[in-house]
Formats: sequence, C-alpha cells, structure tokens
Amino acid sequence: MGQNHTNQQMMPNKLTDHMVTGAEFSLIWEQSIKAYKTEPRPKDLSPFYDHPDYISHNEKATGLMAGVYRLVRNYNIRLKLNWLKSARPPGGNLLDYGCGTGDFLSAAKKKNWNSFGVEVNKQARVFAQEKGLTIYPNQEEIASLTYDAITLWHVLEHLENPTNMCRWFKDQLSSKGVLIVAVPNYRSWDAKFYKQYWAAYDVPRHLWHFSKQSIDALFGKDFELIQTHPMWFDAIYVSLLSERYKKNRGNMLRGIIVGIWSNLCAVFTKEPSSMAYVLKKRY
Repeated sequence: MGQNHTNQQMMPNKLTDHMVTGAEFSLIWEQSIKAYKTEPRPKDLSPFYDHPDYISHNEKATGLMAGVYRLVRNYNIRLKLNWLKSARPPGGNLLDYGCGTGDFLSAAKKKNWNSFGVEVNKQARVFAQEKGLTIYPNQEEIASLTYDAITLWHVLEHLENPTNMCRWFKDQLSSKGVLIVAVPNYRSWDAKFYKQYWAAYDVPRHLWHFSKQSIDALFGKDFELIQTHPMWFDAIYVSLLSERYKKNRGNMLRGIIVGIWSNLCAVFTKEPSSMAYVLKKRY
C-alpha cells in the first residue's frame, strides 16, 4: 500500500491528449502489474494516431521535431542492433512487434537477421513493405515460425492487454529466446518535472505507463532480466516535445537542458526517461 500511495502522490490527476483532440484522461493504478492504465479507453484508437506529428507512422513528416526524431532514431538503431547482438539469441529469426515504418527491421536485415514485423497501422505498414520487408497486419497472420528474438521499441505501452501479450511472446520464442522491451519510465526526473505535460504519457495512445517494477511484475515469472539499457536521447526528445505542449510557457533551450539534467540524475537514481529491458526466456 505504501508504494501505491507514493505513486499516486507523484502522478498527475488528469492528462490531456495534447497531440490530436485535447480530450482529458485519467491514470488508474493496476496493482497486478504495478502499472498505470489510461481511462477511459476510446473504442476506436485509430483517429488518435491519424496526425502528421505521429512520426513513427509517417516517413514524410517535416519540421524541427521530425528532424530531431530521425536523428535520434538513426543513432538508436545502431544501439539496438548492438544490444540485440550482445543478448546472444539462439538463432537468427527476428520479429519486431509494432515495427512502424520498418527502419530497425531494415537495418537488422542488412545484418543478416531473418526479419519479420507486425504493424497494425496501414500507412506505416506500406512504408515498411516498400523496404522489402515481410510485415503482417496483426499477430493472427504471423507465419508458424518460432522466433529467436522479439523486440518491442516503445510498443508495449500501446497494447490492450500486456499480461496476455507476455504469454504470447513466451509461446512464440524459441528455447532461450530473447525479448527486448523498451518503454518510457514515469519515475524519471523529466516525468516529475513536466507532470501533466510530459510527452511520454501520450494519452490515449499510451494505454499503459510503466516503471522497472512493472516490467518485473509482468515478465518476472517467465523471463530472466539479463540487461538494461537507458535510452539517453529519449529524455531530450521527450523534453523538447513536452516544452511544445506547454506552448507559451516552454522553450527549446530549456527542453534540452531538462533532458540532459534528467539523464545526469538517472546516472545516480537508475531511473532514465526510457529504458530497454533485455529478457531471456526461462526454461
């Protein structure tokens, strides 16, 4: 109860969809997985993704934030491939769940991974398929393969039922298969600084809001945590976007300073703005 009470004290009461609708949402604590869920949940989320600022689905987005996003993305792709290699999966079949426009998968394919993706957004899926990738519109249509590695780069927070998906990932992985999950961390310094303006809440597109404790609660039974990797540039990108959401009260320079300061704090607190968790399937 103490941890729950502490969490509720630090979380904002109401959050706004700053990107598309301006609608308000609440965060509700889910004790079973030690995470917050977004309420109410729209019956149809697709209109909330239909916006030029949702860059991970739109390769043609322009402007400063799109340029910053692509610089960070290209740097992170190299890091992700190194993390994947260092996890030593038992084979070369890779599934990127929620692959967006396929940039990570395309880079992995060039490194001789047998690359497959799942992407529900039609526009993003078309961009990925134009790169010569095998992309499925949903998990039901995935070929009857087992995968040696499954990656979710800022995708788990979008999924309706993370508990059910944890079981599905376990079933799809080969023996000693590797699961890599990257999610925002609501316990980071930048999240506490920006509060309701923190861009990584991203309601209602983010249905869930995680911390390190959430990952342990979700995956600890079936997976062993073998590595963690802070995603340092995410703090700066998220802080810049948070400053935009504050409108007249925000500015670009402060966003950069906040992101850097959050990273410095994370060196000591081990609570970065975003974290990638490398998990190995238990026997």
